[in-house]
Amino acid sequence: QDLVGLRGRRGRPSLRLAEAPRAAGTAMSSDCQKVGRDFTLLVAVERYDIAEGEGTRDTSAVSAAVTALKARISLASTGQHVQWTIRVKYGREAWSLSKRFSQVAALHEVLKPRLPRLPELPSKSAVRQFSVEYLEGRKAALNAYFLELSKRRDVLNCVEAQRFFGLPDHVEAFRLPHASEPVQIAEVQESTFSVTSFAYDAAQGVLVLGASDRSWTSRMDTKITNIKLPWEPAAPNLPSSQMSIWRQTPADLRFEMQATCRYPHSISCVTVMLPGSGKGLCFCGLGDGTVGTHPLEGEVGIHNSGATLPLLKHTAGVAALAVDEAEHWIISASKDCGLVVYSLKRQMLLCSVQTPAPPTAMRYESASKRLFCALQNGRVAVWDTTILPIKQVAAIPDGVLDPASSAPLAALDFDASTGTLFTASSAGVSLWAVKSSATGAWGRKAGHIAGICEKPTAILWAESSRELLVGFSSGAVVIYDIESGISSYAIQAHQEAITGMMWLHAPPRVLTF
Repeated sequence: QDLVGLRGRRGRPSLRLAEAPRAAGTAMSSDCQKVGRDFTLLVAVERYDIAEGEGTRDTSAVSAAVTALKARISLASTGQHVQWTIRVKYGREAWSLSKRFSQVAALHEVLKPRLPRLPELPSKSAVRQFSVEYLEGRKAALNAYFLELSKRRDVLNCVEAQRFFGLPDHVEAFRLPHASEPVQIAEVQESTFSVTSFAYDAAQGVLVLGASDRSWTSRMDTKITNIKLPWEPAAPNLPSSQMSIWRQTPADLRFEMQATCRYPHSISCVTVMLPGSGKGLCFCGLGDGTVGTHPLEGEVGIHNSGATLPLLKHTAGVAALAVDEAEHWIISASKDCGLVVYSLKRQMLLCSVQTPAPPTAMRYESASKRLFCALQNGRVAVWDTTILPIKQVAAIPDGVLDPASSAPLAALDFDASTGTLFTASSAGVSLWAVKSSATGAWGRKAGHIAGICEKPTAILWAESSRELLVGFSSGAVVIYDIESGISSYAIQAHQEAITGMMWLHAPPRVLTF
């Protein structure tokens, strides 16, 4: 199954949907089906051989001198080199592979930006050495490296590692995806700009994409072009972003674009409101502090001058949006620490408060009427929206933060069934047990995952398998087992940073962009 894909000069593969394995029943976490395979692999270096490279048969004096020099320089592709014979055992099957050290180093470079805390690879020397003592030490170091790799579930589930160890060639079960592995089933590509945010409602089949021009030179060209010249009757209004509305066909995962709203300012976030009564609306946070809007059942086609909500304008760009469908509220947070509650029924501001620090992300829990706001000072501000103006009832954590823990929060997620808050920053991923009362709320740190390989940019809790999905700036999505805090699976979802994820139930699916 595929989504309708579009590619433009400034577009890129931007929204992907992967189908995750189905959970086996509703048992406890130990009985939940985890993502990926569980298997044992034994890897050991049996021996090494010094092989002759191409061009070593020329016996002339000059050629012999050049060959001798190349044989000693590891950067040269010719000359003598070492071939390592690796013995791999999977169950009752066993086979031998011949690898050069450069192939091992290439595998390490693929895994390094994707997986945390990889074992150290033996360093590559600039000058080749063929002494027995050196090669025996190299063999021992490679055996230690392969031993640590073969213990890692996340490494063994990487397609590149499986190919390196020859599993698809020698074991039939690895030639096709396993039922426990996520498979990409759809991809959406924005036609003009790069996707910065999305909102999706599977029940209604509505997909909203927010896209902005990420090219610095292109943005500068647009700004210069939009300057009104004396002889022009009006200034040009070339767009820098657009919000597009897509409708899913009932039979499959194909989408058709219904409408596009273009804006001269960048889009940072989008959201959609589908109340039980009334028509649905979609919104986008803009760089000039306003909030763009368009009805889901509105006029189709391209709207070069997108509409915005009246009377709602921050003094800085909008950083995050949230909606309360029951109250018909939209909550906007801006980079100037402003937090505004806006009534769509009355078309007016209900209240405006200040956050302790500039916000980076928001999560609204409609059942408890609590708003979780991630901040640049490393804390999460919790707001009570049952009264107006809304009131901050907690700061998590509430104590003094050490410099390592005060890094800006990049993302957050919340599990309402267990009251667990998940936050991600350059310092790692933290888990907080959140408790609430009639007078306030507080949070206690329940866990922390450190030693991550890249800066996390998105976080998502998968309730069905009780696993935590973390997106990174490298484009990888790493799945952590919540009980052990160890990474168990990783996929290279995109070639650029993951900026958002969404979990869907029945069937379990993950959307990334």
